[in-house]
Amino acid sequence: MIQHLVLWKLHEQPAAERHDTVTRFAAELNALVGTVPGLVSVQLTPDVRDTETNFDVALISIHESREALATYQSHPDHVAIGTWWGKHVAQRGAVDSEI
Repeated sequence: MIQHLVLWKLHEQPAAERHDTVTRFAAELNALVGTVPGLVSVQLTPDVRDTETNFDVALISIHESREALATYQSHPDHVAIGTWWGKHVAQRGAVDSEI
């Protein structure tokens, strides 16, 4: 199993708009479970402290294998979500690890 951890810092936007953006992102990513082969689970969570040094949003997704992670990353539905989400992102970091 592979854990895919991604952190994002978002561009500035009003709190209500940010909430709607993150909520939409979570719903779209969760819809990929059962659609993308090898994607076991998705958990998306916003930062609750809202401090300058923290990232704004974290994703933890679990994949059956490295190949399943590669399938997820190139899946057309994931690419479409990433294209929309990318315009909101100021900074990104990721770590993929075996679990």
